[in-house]
Amino acid sequence: MKKLCKLLSSLLAVVFAMGMSGCGGTLKGVKGTLNIASFEGGYGSTWATALKDAYLAHNPEAKVVVTCNPLVRETAVTALQTNMTDVDIFFIDGVGVGTYCENYGSLADISELYSLSPKAGADEENTTVKDKIMPEVVSEMAYGGDWKEFENKYYTVPSPSGPCALILNTDALDNALGKGNWREPRTTNELLELCGAISAAQAKVTVSGVKHTVYPFIYSGEAVEYWRYLYYPWIAQYGGLETWNNMQNVKINGEYSQGAYRPEAKLKAFEVLEKIIKRSNGYCDSSSMNNSFNQTQKYFLQGRACMYVTGDWFEMEAENSSDYKANIKMVRTPVISELASVIQSENGVSLTDEKLREVISAIDGGNESADGVSGEVFEQVRTARSYTFTLANSSVGFVPEVSVNKDMAIDFLRFMYSDEGIKIVLRESRSYLPVVNASEINAEGELSSFRKSVNEIMQGDTKYIYSSARDPIHYRAGLDTYVGNEKPEVAMGKKTGALTAKEYFEKEGRLLNEKWADYMKVVG
Repeated sequence: MKKLCKLLSSLLAVVFAMGMSGCGGTLKGVKGTLNIASFEGGYGSTWATALKDAYLAHNPEAKVVVTCNPLVRETAVTALQTNMTDVDIFFIDGVGVGTYCENYGSLADISELYSLSPKAGADEENTTVKDKIMPEVVSEMAYGGDWKEFENKYYTVPSPSGPCALILNTDALDNALGKGNWREPRTTNELLELCGAISAAQAKVTVSGVKHTVYPFIYSGEAVEYWRYLYYPWIAQYGGLETWNNMQNVKINGEYSQGAYRPEAKLKAFEVLEKIIKRSNGYCDSSSMNNSFNQTQKYFLQGRACMYVTGDWFEMEAENSSDYKANIKMVRTPVISELASVIQSENGVSLTDEKLREVISAIDGGNESADGVSGEVFEQVRTARSYTFTLANSSVGFVPEVSVNKDMAIDFLRFMYSDEGIKIVLRESRSYLPVVNASEINAEGELSSFRKSVNEIMQGDTKYIYSSARDPIHYRAGLDTYVGNEKPEVAMGKKTGALTAKEYFEKEGRLLNEKWADYMKVVG
């Protein structure tokens, strides 16, 4: 099967080459002029340009051109599928390394970068780019399939990204419940209690002369995947990191397994999600499913909802799309309350949700122990508390194979990962490159209260998890996050015909089983 896939990939490449040559001419860069294209999204449009300006200050003889706009993502995909572009470095959110290596051969091998030292002008740091990036993110930058010619080679490098988690509108919470009458949720039961209290309050907020009910949550039907930033950590909290990684690779002990994709932890996370988004519970603004993400951001800042789930790009993105201001902060993902049952099963210790909250408070306060629980239980809760979702493995830069300036591209990326380059990215994107010393490199200038709250997570005891599609079962066989089903956030939150968490989980299992033989044939 692998030989067949390889043959088809080679034929596809030939067809593309013939087709594009027939369209007249080739798109080729200019030797000696580094052409950079950066996707203009939540992290703004200035960080790549600021990097260029600083790079040129060290290399005045160099020629560098930077383009930033929302269409770069589409341009990059076209370049990768045609092997035709005049761009030397793309920065976008999401590149299927396996697909573009195996089917198109359109990604340049940039493994050399990872063995070189970060460099700003003549100053080289006493480390390597690889050692400067978080190890768990480094592994995601490499090819993850089984074709020997690509194994152990790097094709992407991380670009700005940060934590994704729960965001509170403290003004809305004060309006709904009164200042001092609420606290940040530490467990999912406490989160649901907060939802219930907000709903019961029936508070109103007046916007442009119109009164609106203040809801616990609001979300966008255009971006329902944001909910995963909340329930993905619950899977890791309940099942542990090995269970999470097994689910991403769909393997147990290196062997493909349907059970790996459907652990009990996923059902437990779905059950909490269902309680939040189920229409009859009334915890989400009823307009949510029809809203664009820009509308949702605006309504959230207007105080029409107390909580929102998104990434650390929210503040900068909202500034560009809304005139409304609010006091907002990012908080750590509440620990799934069902962790108590795991602790009891593994340690024989009965743990109430109240006690679990006390332990979490001790952890958040920097304590090394908590009254009434063993050191082993304390560490288990601390690990669960540390899990935070990030898109750091999918926000990347890459060099097209057809680039005529690969050496210049490598040199620019070395500068990007110097301390000077990292500071520029921090300042301009208000995010982080996923570097190991992120807590030691602070952004310059005055920080907003929201950015301070994000920094507390970035600089604290945090273990990042992310959704990975490196394994061939995803990019080659086509196994996605819904297995041909409706997205869980839609299936459980729609107005009519909504599924329960258990119904969705069982349907997912049936669909996976039906397709499993086909998946196995394709991955070989």
